[in-house]
Amino acid sequence: MNVYDLIADHYSELFPVEAEKLDFIQHLCPLPGRLCDAGCATGDLALGLHQRGYDIYGLDLNAKMIGIAEQKAAHTFGIRTSGELAFHRANIADILQFGTCNGVLCFGNTLPHLPDEAALRRFFSSVYQSLQGYGIFIVEVLNYDRILAEKKMNFKDKETDAFIFKRRYDFLPDGNIKFTIEFTDKTHDTIDSDFTVLHPLQRQTLLTLFEQTGFQSAAAYSDYSFTESRAEDYAVVYVEKKCILKDA
Repeated sequence: MNVYDLIADHYSELFPVEAEKLDFIQHLCPLPGRLCDAGCATGDLALGLHQRGYDIYGLDLNAKMIGIAEQKAAHTFGIRTSGELAFHRANIADILQFGTCNGVLCFGNTLPHLPDEAALRRFFSSVYQSLQGYGIFIVEVLNYDRILAEKKMNFKDKETDAFIFKRRYDFLPDGNIKFTIEFTDKTHDTIDSDFTVLHPLQRQTLLTLFEQTGFQSAAAYSDYSFTESRAEDYAVVYVEKKCILKDA
């Protein structure tokens, strides 16, 4: 079982898409446009953006989540997957297989799931090549500068009448983080737990890789209201732009 299989059926309830996030993206990536949601989970962000008029495709390695996204597209919203809206079970680093786009979105702390800096470089390079001129790359990650300095992460438990969702970080000797999820199903009276290993990404590492790939650093924000990023933030949203070099 993949660790995220534990929460796939409840992902939309655990992490609902805020209208503010959709507005944020639309401000940065004006319509019309084709977007990629890299690490799309159960597809809620992609579906919300498609309803606003974008062509969009979502990539995720988790088969269960991709299946749920496809079901939502075909049944819940009455939209069939097509060239305008599609979901693919794929590694986000393989983005070049799916053509060019105007914007690549990587929300939800997806990047630390890549195993090392080499994989990160490959992904950034693929994103850069997939973007059309002056395309936008939006990346959201937890604030690992603060997390690693404090050696703690206080996740809030989420509880409903149907379930309890808990998360925990354990800091490993090699610098990585063991991310454990515990999911209690109250209906069936079961408790399941699993983990994955994350590669924490600090600000300077990301900024250096953005620059080395060719991106123009636009801004770093605390939230979707364009608040300037601060050292104490829970997460950071980076906005990068593809540079187009003019002939001398």
